[in-house]
Amino acid sequence: MSIIKSKRYIKKVALVGDSSVGKTSLIRRFVVDVFEDKYIATIGAKVSKRDIEYHLPDKTVYLTIMMWDILGQKDYKKMRIQGLTGAHGVVLVSDLSRPETIKSAEEFWLPEVWEICQGAPVLFVGNKSDIAGPNSPGAQSLKTVSERAEMPVVFCSARTGENVATAFKKIGEMMLAGELGDKKSPELTPESLAAAVDDVVSDFCEQYGDTTRAMEIIEREFTRAKVNVNSPSKDFLLMAIEYLSDVERDVHGRDISEVNKLRRWKMIDEAR
Repeated sequence: MSIIKSKRYIKKVALVGDSSVGKTSLIRRFVVDVFEDKYIATIGAKVSKRDIEYHLPDKTVYLTIMMWDILGQKDYKKMRIQGLTGAHGVVLVSDLSRPETIKSAEEFWLPEVWEICQGAPVLFVGNKSDIAGPNSPGAQSLKTVSERAEMPVVFCSARTGENVATAFKKIGEMMLAGELGDKKSPELTPESLAAAVDDVVSDFCEQYGDTTRAMEIIEREFTRAKVNVNSPSKDFLLMAIEYLSDVERDVHGRDISEVNKLRRWKMIDEAR
């Protein structure tokens, strides 16, 4: 009987684009499948997450996408640099009904992404396809921009949900392409305990938002739980995850902290 191999990844995806193009609404639709008509003026960056499974012929890939909703106001470059730094992929969003946002995507956002996120795949997304369809001037303009940049484009609508999941699945595939293309089979075996620890640490940092502060917390709570990172024990790691959950409860609330705790417990429990 053949064994289906698996691999788990955690990837940071930054959503950029002008204010009011629908970045927050796209994330909200993808994460909880609802649409909020009232625009939320995001301050700095807001982090959300969702897990995606890719079932390949010889393996199953589990991808956790950490979605960073980056401030769309162009004056706040330091905030944008912080949010974009370390992104594994970028979704560049335009409003198909507002041509100026498409021009801005090519002339402002794309150069900045190339400067900060060198080598990261970029997906153009044209939002509000329910207002401006694929044959509209905006859609044709964005298609031309994507062809010039040699990057794919997806037209979608946060309002109706059309192609929203397709867009996020596409950027996930783009990020995983480099991981899976040339990897030998040992890389796709179930997680070792040490690798699972790396996933837990990365996940906590992404969720917390402030990497420097997050690492200080991890060091403190791992020491408290008597975790030896050179020779980790599952029991001590599960206790450390419990302590990290207590910290997150004050930051994100009980519901999110419990979901994160159970998911991280699963990472450790399934590791070898």
